[in-house]
Amino acid sequence: MEYKLLATDMDGTALDDNKNLGERTVMAMERAIANGKTVLFSTGRSISLVKPYIDMVHGMRYAVTASGASVLDLETGGKLLHKTIDPETVKYIIAQASGRYVMPVIFMDDKSYSSRWCVDNCADFGFSAYEPIYRKCMNIVDDVFAMYMEHPEPVEKLNLFFANDYEAAEVLEKLRELPVTFTCVTDASLEINASGVSKAEGLKVLCARLNIEPSECIAVGDSENDEQMLAFCGLSAATANATERVKTVADIITTDCNNDPVAQIIDEYLLA
Repeated sequence: MEYKLLATDMDGTALDDNKNLGERTVMAMERAIANGKTVLFSTGRSISLVKPYIDMVHGMRYAVTASGASVLDLETGGKLLHKTIDPETVKYIIAQASGRYVMPVIFMDDKSYSSRWCVDNCADFGFSAYEPIYRKCMNIVDDVFAMYMEHPEPVEKLNLFFANDYEAAEVLEKLRELPVTFTCVTDASLEINASGVSKAEGLKVLCARLNIEPSECIAVGDSENDEQMLAFCGLSAATANATERVKTVADIITTDCNNDPVAQIIDEYLLA
């Protein structure tokens, strides 16, 4: 099989534990692009938190962001897909999360927003490694919930990260009947998108635009919001640090995120 496209998750996959994109991975991506392949990030991040990494890879044209809510043509600036949660639903979610020790990250209009006190206390939420990129690329406001209630608009994705594990389960129980998709749920976090959003759906839209069959695609990932994308593609790879459930979905188990797994897959399969 000749593969034409590779989509890779970022955190825990293309990026190492310190949120760096390794030189070997960059070189492999550029080599694939130079050979006519489509290589892109398919990530839970907003484009504002992806752009510094895209700028490192010459020729990368497309990105699936916000767990599939937004598919971007980086050359034209156009959106091939843009699915949002309506403001009234977001307000309800905020009402259920307010008053808890929670770090919200709201994606609106390709930007990410969070509260200043949350970024100052990233360590409380296990996010110390993210603090530099947050300070560089995030819109940091005094109180992101208050900002949103004053200026509500459609939201591409809403992340809620809890310091107390039990609070994620409590909030999830109050939100189960909403017309949303929980693209990732852990003991301490909820990642919330519009109904039907997934990285697989985003990649499906891109493949249709590029006239590429799913069987001609490779996906690499490590966590829950990668599962549908891995199942969609003709060849799927999970990193060694992936969840056990993701490993059962994948065709291949590659190296961990600190050892350039994406470069390995490019060299062994995309450019084979």
